[in-house]
Amino acid sequence: MRRSAALAAAAAAVALLMSACTAGSSSSTVPGKHRSASPLASHDGAQRRSTASLAVLLKRPLHFPVLRPGQQCPATPGTPVNTAYFGGIALGGGPIRPIIAQEPPRVARRGIAYLAPTSVPPWLGIKTLWFSVPAYQGPFVIRAKRLDHAGPIALGGAPRMAPLAVPSGPTISDSDGWRTYPGGTWVMSPGCYAWQVDGLTFSEEIVIKAVLR
Repeated sequence: MRRSAALAAAAAAVALLMSACTAGSSSSTVPGKHRSASPLASHDGAQRRSTASLAVLLKRPLHFPVLRPGQQCPATPGTPVNTAYFGGIALGGGPIRPIIAQEPPRVARRGIAYLAPTSVPPWLGIKTLWFSVPAYQGPFVIRAKRLDHAGPIALGGAPRMAPLAVPSGPTISDSDGWRTYPGGTWVMSPGCYAWQVDGLTFSEEIVIKAVLR
């Protein structure tokens, strides 16, 4: 997984991408001629569209699974994903998926994740690498919930009780269209947890069973 510096860089990149560009440029025009949009103007337009799309995704309804008393956690199985840039067991089958760092890998294949102590107790952590396939370059939003009981769950390089929102376009660690966003999922006790992943044309729930080693 990426080091903490990479996590900070990824977060800074998202903040930069989400902010509007304010720099200007000067150019001369010929009277009576139409002036074409500058690259900066096109970039500004793309930024505004991406920000607007993220706002729409954040308003989508949540549809997490509902567990009945005594029902087992419906953990999402994982499959191997290997590229020239990263690899591991990825959960789910959509355009946006998490790779969870687990040993042995067969544990992750069953949608199970071991919780690890963190530097921010009482939070426990699961290292995750979110990635999007090259065919999808749009924005995505990840929200999370505990399914079996009430309990907190946070996302990101540090525990933040807020959705993870990634704009369209390349990330700080983009490689040949594979966009990655390293970080973690933070909880305070073992249990059944779920992510809802929303993109422009899809919505998927991924369920994980978090346990102590």
